[in-house]
Amino acid sequence: PTLPTQSVVMITASGTIGAMFGTPVAAALLLTGLLAAASVGGTLWDRLFLPLTAAASGSMTVLLLGGPTLTLTLPPYTPQALDLATGTLVALVAAGLAAVAVVVFPWMHAIFRRLKHPAIYVTLGGVLLGLLGVLGGPVTLFKGLHQMAELLRERGELTSGALILIILVKIAALLVAATAGFRGGRIFPALFIGVAIGLLASVLLPVIPVGLAIATGVLGFVLVVSRDGWLALFLAVAVSGDIATLPVLCVIVLPTWLLARGVPEMIVHAREDPEVATR
Repeated sequence: PTLPTQSVVMITASGTIGAMFGTPVAAALLLTGLLAAASVGGTLWDRLFLPLTAAASGSMTVLLLGGPTLTLTLPPYTPQALDLATGTLVALVAAGLAAVAVVVFPWMHAIFRRLKHPAIYVTLGGVLLGLLGVLGGPVTLFKGLHQMAELLRERGELTSGALILIILVKIAALLVAATAGFRGGRIFPALFIGVAIGLLASVLLPVIPVGLAIATGVLGFVLVVSRDGWLALFLAVAVSGDIATLPVLCVIVLPTWLLARGVPEMIVHAREDPEVATR
């Protein structure tokens, strides 16, 4: 009863639009534009038109040149009521694993920096990455974009134990690379880990469709690592390649976000040097 009238109207309109179109995307985009117009003036479309055109140009260039895509070849997905429970479980487990990695992240960063010289801790990081590669196998190497498809092709031969090993090795490799000074992003490794978690879930819970399992695994892990709900939702749908997962994911993202918002960002802030501050 204490909810403002404007919020009630927005919620009601969103439910209506979602029912009309069978997807939550239209309501999200429309309300994002309305809220932006109310806060900054003008229309959000005017502000996004040029960045959207630039992004489309980049996408078309990659596609025309035959570059890699995120989408995996998965069986078609048909939503079921039970998927809300099983999908939420997978997403929360993935988010929990990501949360552990985020908590360990600053400790590993501090350990490497105690070695003082970059040549020493970067070399040590390289040695550790090499050992992890030997332990996890070639599929755990590199950023993970091509390896996701390879992992999916081999899923019939991978046991739950092998998938657990791949997940743990990739998380460790991500932490070592990020804290030892190697340059690069975290999104593609997080995608790979989310896919591996989804495949593991489909082995342990045969009742969950593999497409949804992969999408929720990606959703949970990326959400914690990136702290961006839009990015996590987009990547989850893009990897599964099935728009039918979107309504289910938009429900599952809510409890997952409640977990993610309590986890610190995966970043180490440099401490201020007192000598520099006094100059």
